[in-house]
Parts: sequence; structure tokens; C-alpha cells
Amino acid sequence: MQGIVHPHIAARSFSARPACPSARARQAAAALAVATTVGSLFAALPIQAQAQTPASPDASPPSPWRIYAGPAHIGFSTSAEVRAGGQLVPGASATADSNNSLGFGAIYDFHPGWSAELALGLPPTTALKGTGSLAGAGTLGKVKYGPAVLSVRRQLWDGGPVRPYIGAGINYTLVLESRDGFVSDLHVKNGIGPVLQAGVEVPLDARWSFFVDAKKIWLKTTATGTLPALGGAPAHAKVRLDPLVVTAGVSYRF
Repeated sequence: MQGIVHPHIAARSFSARPACPSARARQAAAALAVATTVGSLFAALPIQAQAQTPASPDASPPSPWRIYAGPAHIGFSTSAEVRAGGQLVPGASATADSNNSLGFGAIYDFHPGWSAELALGLPPTTALKGTGSLAGAGTLGKVKYGPAVLSVRRQLWDGGPVRPYIGAGINYTLVLESRDGFVSDLHVKNGIGPVLQAGVEVPLDARWSFFVDAKKIWLKTTATGTLPALGGAPAHAKVRLDPLVVTAGVSYRF
């Protein structure tokens, strides 16, 4: 009969119908969202690459190397044990005149808060003068010397307008020339000794700083010669110099 539709035919007819317009809209919206997300990711790649680009040279970390220079004052705390003809001269001693020179050197920052310093100076000349029972002898001789200090420094703190530090190291003093005075054929040996230092740095900008530095050096040496006033008797002295070197100047970071 024409008015009766078989159930299987009706089910096939229902399943063959196309999706409704609302389903198409949802699929299109989902596809658009995916496309938008992918597009945003690709658009962000140049920005991320730019953010990961190394900083310009102006923003690079500062160099660990510094050099410095400035006037230096060397003051001695001198004492001596003097022998003439092998006999101790009672009450005899000596002093060394203070010196002014130009100090300079280099500093290398090998670890945050830690640095190594090599300190040098233009060679000054000091006069050795007799004291005590040798006061009447006047100038015993003159010595031209070249000081050098190698030390390790510890910055107490890096921030702030004033940056103090302390350090310790070793000094080697090279005697370049000995000149006769009351003592003839004067010969003064090179010396070596420990060093303690302290100072402050005041940054002026990213590269330049002002500094004041003090180094206490414990230094002994020996001097030999002859004494014409005593018929050419041999002279021998153990001399303790123990200088304090104070330097003020400017440093430059590369």
C-alpha cells in the first residue's frame, strides 16, 4: 500500500539528510579558532627570537681588567742593628727618608667580590741616615729601589657609592742602585716580605673610579760596606724598613 512506509526505508532517509546549518557553524568556528591560534604562534616567533637575541655590545658585562695610577707616599718605620769590625755598635741605628713616587698597577676580577692586584711604582731613592751613636755619621748611603706587590683583594660590598676592600699578599723590593755615604762600597740586598692592605673605591661612572689605598709591608734587608773613618773596617747592618705605602688616584675598567 502506498500510504505505509517501511521503517528501514525511513531510517535510511533520516540518516542521509545533510547536517543542519547550526552544526556547520560550529565546525567553521572551531576551524577558525584553530587557524587563529596557529597564526598567533607563528606571529610570536619573531618577537621571541628578538627577545633571545644577544644584547648589544654596550650592554655586555664589564671587563674584569682595570688599570690605575696615582701619587704614592712611602713612609718607613726603620730600625737597624749595626756591626763594625764584627762587633756590635751599642746604640747605633738608622732611619730611611720618606719618599713620594708615582704608583700604578693592574687589577683582575677573577671571581665576584675577589680580585688580584699587581702594584708597581716608579723607583724612588731613599737616604739611610745614622741615629743614636751613629747620629754624627750623617748619611750612611742612598738606595734606589723598585717595589712590587702581588696581592689578593676582597671587596666588602659591591653596591653603594663607596666600596671598601681589604687584601693580603707579598712584596718584593728590588734594589737598583746603592750609593756610598759614610759607608763605602755600600751594598744593600733585595728584600721580600708580607703585605696587608685596605682601601676604598668611589665609582665615578661605569669605567672610571677614584680610590685610596694603603699597604703595610714588613720588609727586612741587610747592608754591607766599609768604614773609612775606622780605617776601612767592615760594616754590616740588619735593617728593618717596614714601609707604609699610601696611594690615591683613578682606575679605568676596560
